[in-house]
Amino acid sequence: MTSIESYLFKPINNPQQQVHIITIAERLKKGGKSLEVPHRTDFYILYILSEGRAKHMIDFQEIDVKVGDVLVISPSQVHKFIKTEDYDGYLIAFPKVFLYQTVQNKLFIENAQIFNNVDLLTKFFFDAEGFQEILGIIEKMKGELSKPYDEFQAPILNNLLSNILFLLERRWTTLRSSNDLQHSKSSKDYLYVATYKKMIKEEFKEATTVKHYANKLNISERKLQKVVMDILGKSPKELIDEQVILESKRLLVHESMNVKEVAYAMGFDEPSYFTKFFRGKVGIAPTQFKLENTSSPNN
Repeated sequence: MTSIESYLFKPINNPQQQVHIITIAERLKKGGKSLEVPHRTDFYILYILSEGRAKHMIDFQEIDVKVGDVLVISPSQVHKFIKTEDYDGYLIAFPKVFLYQTVQNKLFIENAQIFNNVDLLTKFFFDAEGFQEILGIIEKMKGELSKPYDEFQAPILNNLLSNILFLLERRWTTLRSSNDLQHSKSSKDYLYVATYKKMIKEEFKEATTVKHYANKLNISERKLQKVVMDILGKSPKELIDEQVILESKRLLVHESMNVKEVAYAMGFDEPSYFTKFFRGKVGIAPTQFKLENTSSPNN
């Protein structure tokens, strides 16, 4: 068993050309078996399926992807391709900093629901008309990327990518509204929850108290408890625990670390406390979870 492979974003032709577009078929051909092994990236990936039906694994969840689906994969997530019948589409890869060329885009990527939604996964479906609009912009991006680099290319690509992201955000917002994912609560409450989850992902190893996050949000613990429970049906502490469990699973399965090392990495003073915590949340001991999920090199 090896550590989680982490892939860094590498510009292809020019340091300013910080966005890649490649077909899924071409990426699978170039990446080979390495893509069927769990890995992370330090950049975002838009997984857009245009042919066939696929499966993709993200943080121990096998996801079905069909034509018209868009899957947003974030840097922190461990994922892998699952080889099934023929399918194709596009992968758009870009680092966060590529959208930092304008203040408006920086604010967007820091606050957009597609990157900071309260759910674990961001996957949604476009109808034929909406999907063709996305594919049309991709063709324009591919055309621009095929040209020799000049000073205008980066802002043009930035604008085209931003258009896709704005369309995704509009679609996500529409679906949330139609599916009543807000549970009739205010968008401000939803923003509190989304921001809280974002903070947990960034700080959960160092900050494990609800009070810490409530203070940073400038609201009371009682208020945070209420909005999280109303929108997600869980307590704020449960979300912290879920993040600890998720990262523990990642380390147990994908890193060359034993239970004791994972316990200390997660901030537990004693491995026995970690084992008790893990068993209480997952239902089995971390040693058993590790054994059951590392039987194959592709897990």
